[in-house]
Amino acid sequence: MAGYRSARSGVLETMEDLYKRRQREVANLGAQADAAAHKAYGDAIRSGRDLVLQTQAEVRRYGADLLAGQKPKQTTAVAPTSHPAGAKRPTAQPKPAPKSTVQQAVDQTLAAARGAQDAFTLGLGDRAYAGTRALIDAANGADLGDAWRSRWGAEQARDQYDAKNYRTARMVGEIAGTGLGFVALGPVDAALAGGVRIAQAAPMVAREVAVLGGVGAGAGVVSQVVTDLQSRRSGSVGDYVGSAVGGAATALASTRGRPGQAGAIGGATTSIVQDALNGRPVAWGDASRAALAGEYAAAPFGLAGRAYSQGLTPVAKGELGELAGPVRTMANFRKPVPGGARVKLRSGKVTVLDEGDPAAWMSEQKFGTKVRDLSRNQTEAFNQFGDRYRVDHFLPRDVGAIVAYPFGQMGYHEILADEPT
Repeated sequence: MAGYRSARSGVLETMEDLYKRRQREVANLGAQADAAAHKAYGDAIRSGRDLVLQTQAEVRRYGADLLAGQKPKQTTAVAPTSHPAGAKRPTAQPKPAPKSTVQQAVDQTLAAARGAQDAFTLGLGDRAYAGTRALIDAANGADLGDAWRSRWGAEQARDQYDAKNYRTARMVGEIAGTGLGFVALGPVDAALAGGVRIAQAAPMVAREVAVLGGVGAGAGVVSQVVTDLQSRRSGSVGDYVGSAVGGAATALASTRGRPGQAGAIGGATTSIVQDALNGRPVAWGDASRAALAGEYAAAPFGLAGRAYSQGLTPVAKGELGELAGPVRTMANFRKPVPGGARVKLRSGKVTVLDEGDPAAWMSEQKFGTKVRDLSRNQTEAFNQFGDRYRVDHFLPRDVGAIVAYPFGQMGYHEILADEPT
């Protein structure tokens, strides 16, 4: 019958159906060949052999040979120089032809670019690329799980290859990518730090600084516990001390109103202190990645917290200030006293306290960037009672810093958990 062929099942199929079936079989074979080649590439790098597949055609041909059980036609493989005692020395493989100066420059540039991308995206770029390629492989008939493992293994192997053969270029790229990340979030942090406190606002005293640092240290330890539970491992004493120091550094740096910067300081501090206390050389690359992760995680949430508090009604802002005041009172080791007390001034006028005991200490709470000064009666009270009359002026950036704090810690702890110990 013209135009028809017998399919394997005995059912007649048209030439068009045959053509489509052959296309699917070829695509499936191609995806399987790609996966086999990428797995071989990763295995070669991890075992100390250099395997260079420069084009997609070479990748597919190499994988097809592996699937067919044939010796792949690839000559750019260099066997390891060390061999176990008594083992038979493998047959020497032909050395690759020397690369031209232009090709060497291109390879160095690509290695630097990959290093910059890894640093800027904290390794998520490799995962995204591997995932995209795995989805394409799966669409062509490959198993998604196998395709993902193959593609991700190839990306890891390529990074290892770059670190081994283009170490300087990759390091320069990582430094550039890290710097670019800080520059990219600079405007966000600058926007977060806006707002000026009124002149009468009481600065933090030593005991408040000590309490803030202690709370930050405790939060750092909690973050380490959560990280250990997620990774199913037990951190060392050095890990916990480093997390406490980093948590304290993050909390104290947050007083500047730049949560991204605070997260970066905390991430770098945690990494450096943990390395030092665990007897490891300080890994500046890990410290920079932890710093960038802390900034990436903290800045957006800080911006959200600031925007939310900035958008509150005047009444809600006043209530927020009055809610934050007792927290500062407790940091000064005093028991909060409900407000509402009326205090008579020398002039005969009266001011109503937001908090405090007129016989001991008093406080006035303000919130918002539009606050420019105290009222006339509040100014008289400030001048009359001196240190007994504490003025608190909270800004939206303070809310942003509080909201961002735990996210910054989670960000850099996640990165440090992935680093080898």
